Amino acid sequence: MSSSPRRIVIDDADPAIQYGPSGWFVADATKLNALGNFGPIYKNTSHSTTTDGSTLSFPFNGTSVSVMGTILVTTDNNVTDPTWDCFVDEIKIGNPNPTFQFAENNWLLCDQSQIAPGSHMLTINVQTKGQAFYIDNIFYTPTPDVSYDGAVLEYTNRDTSVSFGSGWQAWGGQNVTQTNGAQVALNFHGTAVTLIGYVPQELPHNSTLASYSIDGGSSISIPLKGLAAGSTTTQYNVQILSADSLTPASHNLVVTYEGDSNHSPLPVGVFYVTNSTTPSSLSSSGSSTGAASASTSSQAASPASKPESSPAGAIAGGIIGCLALIALIVGLVFWCRVRRRRTAAGFDSAITNPNAFAAMSATDVTPYSDAATGPSLYDRFHTSAGSTPRTYDVFHTSAGSTPQTYVDQGPYRYVPPVQSDRTSATPPSASAEGLMASGSTPSHSRGPSGSAASAISAGRRSAGVGVRAERHQDSGIRLDPELVELPPDYS
Repeated sequence: MSSSPRRIVIDDADPAIQYGPSGWFVADATKLNALGNFGPIYKNTSHSTTTDGSTLSFPFNGTSVSVMGTILVTTDNNVTDPTWDCFVDEIKIGNPNPTFQFAENNWLLCDQSQIAPGSHMLTINVQTKGQAFYIDNIFYTPTPDVSYDGAVLEYTNRDTSVSFGSGWQAWGGQNVTQTNGAQVALNFHGTAVTLIGYVPQELPHNSTLASYSIDGGSSISIPLKGLAAGSTTTQYNVQILSADSLTPASHNLVVTYEGDSNHSPLPVGVFYVTNSTTPSSLSSSGSSTGAASASTSSQAASPASKPESSPAGAIAGGIIGCLALIALIVGLVFWCRVRRRRTAAGFDSAITNPNAFAAMSATDVTPYSDAATGPSLYDRFHTSAGSTPRTYDVFHTSAGSTPQTYVDQGPYRYVPPVQSDRTSATPPSASAEGLMASGSTPSHSRGPSGSAASAISAGRRSAGVGVRAERHQDSGIRLDPELVELPPDYS
């Protein structure tokens, strides 16, 4: 048995087929059904046009498509009328035999057996000089995402849902039996079912009977008309049975042959099932209840399902966190203000060279106080006495300045220049910021110059004062302590 996907059958009257704005009309079914031996038109309807340039389109999701209709063409001077072209996504597809000279229904107008899965558009363009073009139905193989609800599905005789008992034989593309009591069964889900087959002229033509039952119900007799006596023409697409108005549920159809080898056979070619995926009211109710019960049970058993906890803890934690953050910000602001005040006060009184600070590390200095002059804020940073001379690079703040190198001879500090030098020197600023902005080069004095020492010695001799030489270890300049008023500290 075949497990290939079932095709969907689309009637010409289906609104999914989009006909052009003009030129199309409903054909006369009675006239068409009298044509040829390929059987009546599908569902007794067909669309036709005699207008040149008429078009139709049909969107579908599938992997194959076939267009069926009635072929009724004329040929004059090797010119056929009408002609038609079929396209899938604007790519032309096959037109097997568009010039067949006999009128037939159920004719294959266009066919494309392999198409990439996905959404596609079938388009048909008709060219005619007045001869009618007919379309009856469209078959396509749907992709798995297509809904089957309400669709007509094609179950071939090789479908896995079709099962044959004993007494059957293959005949062309169908199965036939001439064994009394032979049965065929179909399991389907839908609201209607139709069986189609063809009656071969090679077998007996005498009419006989068959019967069918659905879901074990009462048997319904159906006639098998066979063929006219002496006929040499096989009749195709003969409707064997049709049952509709079934409940939308799963069903089991069983067909039984009641003839024998002297009568027309029972042919089984294809079943057309109006599918239904919507369960009946009883089944739907039961399914809903089961789903609800399963959902409730799942929630009760799930370890992740817990009662909702009170948000009080989260609120309290958020408040505490906010308060802590505010306190941290306030403390940081206060600390910065106090530190700025203390730093400003120290720099205002010391006027210390910032470049010298940059040249020193914390391990190079120790606090120092001069015993002769008392504590002085100018004596803030000194190296230990007796230290080995060190070389420092002093960086100045003026643009383009280069480091200057000097040799440290011992304790050092920034000393304002003497009065005689102030005419050529920039007065020191009252803050480190001022020094950084002035760009002046501070002087690093190690003691009085030779001329200054000689002048001091001569003056003292002229005054009759004894002279005692003393070598200072620092600059030798002594200033009176200066009173610096500082703002009070706040705690």
